[in-house]
Amino acid sequence: MFTSLFMLLSSVASEPPLERIVITGVSQQSPLQVLKDPKAPQQPLPAQDGADYLKSIPGFAVIRKGGTSGDPVFRGAAGSRLLMSSDEQMILGGCSSRMDPPTAYINPQNFDRIRVIKGPQTILYGPAAATVLFERDHYRFDPDQGLGQISFTSASANRYDLNSDLTMGNDHGFWRITGSYSEADDYNDGSGQRINSAYQRWGVDTQVGWTPDQHTVVILSVGQSGAEAAYADRAMDGVLFDRSSASLRWRQQNISRWLTQLDSQIYYGYVDHVMDNYSLRTFAATTMMPNPSARNPDRYSRGFRSVATLANDWLNDWQVGIDHQLHEHRDRVSMNQPIMPFADKARVADAQFRQWGLFTEWQLPLTSQLTLLSGWRVDQWQAIDQRISLGMGAMAQPNPTALQQHNDYLNSGFVRLERQVGEQLWHIGIGRAERFPDYWELFGNQNRSTTSASAFFIKPELVHQVDVGVHSKWTDVRWVSSLFYGRTDNFILLERGHPMQSVLVRNIDSESFGGESALSWQINDAWLLDTSLAYTHASNLTDQRPLAQQPPLELKIGAQYQHHQWTHAALWRIVDNQHRVAIGQGNIVGNDFKASAGFAVLSVNSHWRINPRWQISFGIDNLLDKTYAEHLSTAGAMVAGYEPLAQINEPGRTVWFKLDYRP
Repeated sequence: MFTSLFMLLSSVASEPPLERIVITGVSQQSPLQVLKDPKAPQQPLPAQDGADYLKSIPGFAVIRKGGTSGDPVFRGAAGSRLLMSSDEQMILGGCSSRMDPPTAYINPQNFDRIRVIKGPQTILYGPAAATVLFERDHYRFDPDQGLGQISFTSASANRYDLNSDLTMGNDHGFWRITGSYSEADDYNDGSGQRINSAYQRWGVDTQVGWTPDQHTVVILSVGQSGAEAAYADRAMDGVLFDRSSASLRWRQQNISRWLTQLDSQIYYGYVDHVMDNYSLRTFAATTMMPNPSARNPDRYSRGFRSVATLANDWLNDWQVGIDHQLHEHRDRVSMNQPIMPFADKARVADAQFRQWGLFTEWQLPLTSQLTLLSGWRVDQWQAIDQRISLGMGAMAQPNPTALQQHNDYLNSGFVRLERQVGEQLWHIGIGRAERFPDYWELFGNQNRSTTSASAFFIKPELVHQVDVGVHSKWTDVRWVSSLFYGRTDNFILLERGHPMQSVLVRNIDSESFGGESALSWQINDAWLLDTSLAYTHASNLTDQRPLAQQPPLELKIGAQYQHHQWTHAALWRIVDNQHRVAIGQGNIVGNDFKASAGFAVLSVNSHWRINPRWQISFGIDNLLDKTYAEHLSTAGAMVAGYEPLAQINEPGRTVWFKLDYRP
């Protein structure tokens, strides 16, 4: 009865074409780049942070720690091997044990576009295995696009999300404000076991733009966010994730005959983080922490970026730029919070990073069908070890690298050929990315002993990678495929389980190959079939064993049926087992601790476009209530009041509902 009523209402309404539900990410228009609209309806459950959204893109996985703040992984690369940018600002977390990766501070639905550039095939933002850009189109007010969007999501585990993205203005300027609130209780896995995973997140960002003429825009952006999150993989929870940010951006076009655009930005960020073992869980004394304990790291970030686009008779999109970052990290800790609160202690600086970069990137049309693209950047990095001692209390020892500097000049670049013939686009590119070790590799929680202090002078990584891709379209079939082969010299490996130190940080040589392939078939006006396949194979050449923390083979099969203003979709996700493991080895995010079994998960959803302003989506993820864990998951920890976990399982059957309104 209700379905018939809905069909009647939708059939009499005169509506624009219905948005397709994003199922497997095959909507990309290039084998090198993936463009996603985070506001569009998608399967599965709408994401509550950046990593949660990225896992819907073939080639990405997420290392789960609880209900939020997972670490994204692309082709087996995690941490700072992935470059994350929010409105072209470099963002980093404050936690020394990775409770807050950069994506934890991003609400994807409040951005206009998510762009993923695969491989070291751009140098505009820095050297990386992949570049992920969370972008906003906020250069001019467009009244035809409406005021924005407001959405509400409800799901199992008492999850509630509220998001708003509103813009108003005129020809002389605009004001855009985005806000989000999200909360959830502990979820249950497929067997009904409760996982320590509750969280609460909120954030507000505002941009004020001045557009005195059609060539100029000046934007002031200010943001504030906060969160708390319980974790099932460690002895502490995150009880405070406060982040404030500000930036000033100036973009001028058509400046002169030879200078077509100048885009400059300065930005500031501050993260204040508290973790403890008593606020979000029942305190239980352990050998390492016999008393209620807390830790309070923070991070200051400052930087600027300026890019000039030059006019030239031979080169297209010729960009020349400079960027700079300064990061300062501090910490304070209390091993007996009731007697010696951490708030009464002074913050102690432990690390400082400085970076300067010069870069250029351009396109050279060789023929009407063939284009050569290339770029090069030089980075100067400096890290200062500000730790006077290592360890705490009676166990503290002098730091052998106290106040020493680690300096490096690094070079990165690429060259790529692209050929466009009709509906077919292919490319072949060779890239080089030289990456300076990050805070967690040099100073993280694992590097707290005198024997592990040698990590401070670990060598930078050097990646050489070949990327090949093709995008073809035949009538109603679209095929996109990307393949890569990479060789890394001085890969930074973390190895746990050594008797005299918690971890050994060392350089190895490694290689990896694999790729992603996706096929979309529009069978008729109503039916669409979507599939994608992703695979990465990586080896530790130095130790002659598999490289740790690699995702298994993954296949997604999606089907979609559209009738009037209704769209119904199903997604079957099939993941192979992973027996190529290196127990005890890994990266700053996690390490291999077991082989994993394969699994298959079925999810379904529907989407109803009521009218141009209102739309409803609802679905069931893990329809069959399967108990399973991703291979790239962390080991469980003993948490009072919860059953012991060997590995953190994924949520069981999850029912969700989402309402969108465009004022």
